[in-house]
Amino acid sequence: MMKKFRRVNWLSVIIFLCSIFWLLPLILIFINSFKPYNDMIQQFLSLPKSWKLDMYVETWMKFEFPMLISNTLLYTVTTVLAIALMAPMAAYKLSRTKSRFSGICFILIIMPMMVPFQSYMISLTRVVASLNLSGTKLGQILVSTGLCMPLAVYMIHGFVKNVPYELEECARIDGASNVRIYFNIVLPLLKPILTTVVVLDTLSCWNDIITNQLIVGGSAKARNIQNALYMQFSAQTSDWEHALPGIVMSMIPALIFFICMQKHIVGGMTAGAVKG
Repeated sequence: MMKKFRRVNWLSVIIFLCSIFWLLPLILIFINSFKPYNDMIQQFLSLPKSWKLDMYVETWMKFEFPMLISNTLLYTVTTVLAIALMAPMAAYKLSRTKSRFSGICFILIIMPMMVPFQSYMISLTRVVASLNLSGTKLGQILVSTGLCMPLAVYMIHGFVKNVPYELEECARIDGASNVRIYFNIVLPLLKPILTTVVVLDTLSCWNDIITNQLIVGGSAKARNIQNALYMQFSAQTSDWEHALPGIVMSMIPALIFFICMQKHIVGGMTAGAVKG
């Protein structure tokens, strides 16, 4: 028993040390966000001389954080709502329709998952530009929705197969229409996987930087938080003393959301639709 206790104890110590090592970049970002630029460069690993919020206030004003937060929230909320509305419908229809055409449609929807985004991002940018959506918030929302949709449909499609078809047959015998069957029977059973999709897509949209750079570009009024922070770095300048407080402020909402919703990420993937 003592050997087993010591073994488990050592394992916990190793896990704790690995966790600290993985969190070290975030810890250093937080510590250095309170330092002026010279202290940040010369004493990067040391604690700040004072924990004043002066740089946070200055960064909040300089970056126009209220506008950035509103833009990021707009992109995140609209994208997630569109996916939560359309992805379950598409996945349910494709899963319940047993035909070759349905299988082809499913493959076409999830095909972007099989191809690296870097291989078609230039073509995507050209398409958006040809539609006069470059530099617009609508363009960002449409592209984000399209990029997040394949994974959502794929996850929900597999989950729908666990929903007993007998439930729908019984509802049809009772005179329920297909629309009522979907909204009253199927959709409530999809709640676990739909919650997982919402959590993953919310974090993806909030932390997005590449898509916002490609679609919004230099439009300052349409940038999200991550893109605005990235634009402070170039070959000539690196505004670290404002970027680090901005990074911390941008991470806080995502961390709070993830901590509150983390149980749904695994739970939605492993839970069965019906247990009996």
